[in-house]
Amino acid sequence: MKLLLIGLDGVRVDLALPDVVAADPGFAEPDHPGDPRFAASGPPPGLAPGNPGAPVAPTLERLAAGGRVVPVWMTPPTDSGPGWASLLTGTTHEENNVWWNEFVGHRLARCPDLLSRVFFADPRARTFAASTWAGLVDPSGPGPVVHTRPDQHVGGQHQLFAATDFGDGCRSADRQVRSRAAWVLNHEGPDATFVHFEGVDETGHRYGSAGAEYLEALRTVDEHVRFLVKAVAERVEQLGEDWLVAVTTDHGHKPEGGHGEDETVVRRSFLLVHRLGGAVPAVVADATTLRSHEVAPLLLAAVGVVPGEFRAGHPVGQVRDVASTGPTRDLRYEW
Repeated sequence: MKLLLIGLDGVRVDLALPDVVAADPGFAEPDHPGDPRFAASGPPPGLAPGNPGAPVAPTLERLAAGGRVVPVWMTPPTDSGPGWASLLTGTTHEENNVWWNEFVGHRLARCPDLLSRVFFADPRARTFAASTWAGLVDPSGPGPVVHTRPDQHVGGQHQLFAATDFGDGCRSADRQVRSRAAWVLNHEGPDATFVHFEGVDETGHRYGSAGAEYLEALRTVDEHVRFLVKAVAERVEQLGEDWLVAVTTDHGHKPEGGHGEDETVVRRSFLLVHRLGGAVPAVVADATTLRSHEVAPLLLAAVGVVPGEFRAGHPVGQVRDVASTGPTRDLRYEW
């Protein structure tokens, strides 16, 4: 079974899939408390959540109708760096030491992403990642979250693509990522793929999530998702392949815009899983509420990847290092 994971940055699932959220009590409140350091200061007066009215994400709704949507709760701080590091590596903030988007002091080299885990399980596996945000895939940046794996990169077994066309902001960059990813998915059919879009997050920061602009951004990214699903659906149709399509987000957006704290609307995420060519794997069908670091292990189990590990207490890998206690929020240390 091949895996396609689509990351939609900054999506409010209660606006994209309102009926799904309303029907599942797991979406109502976070399943674990946030750290007091990242507590919300309260919304400004006069802003109500947006009302989507007609469906704004028909592709997501179609995927959900034939699949499974599992509530996911992000652990504050609800920023993209910590969020995607946790979602893609299956580790907590304390384990990967990613607390901000600057990735200062990260331990990502010790926390392989799910594409790398697929390769480690079977060195014949081909992997691909494309992202609007370079921090996820660009080896020259502060990350990346997705390991470069240069030996496989040279031979084309592992490909990374970072957007370069920001002439129209993240909108043009997302279109570039969509085009590249759809071509690779359709023509090469990697065994495991991650594709990231950032347009909704950009719109949320600029306009907030309560207005028409945010809903239009949801419609746009939903169409990007359709392109990618169509690319793999053709392989299922013509080659008889088996694909697991998953969609998630790293955080939501406040009505006034922004994220990073512990409000329910920004901590609420989701894992939508739809199998093209068969029923959703039992491990997903039986899943209940997840935390962000549980998403990658669940997807790996769904496609049959079982991690190897040393027995508990084995001395290999033990390092004396800076404690992973995270930031103090003392402004003297904020730069």
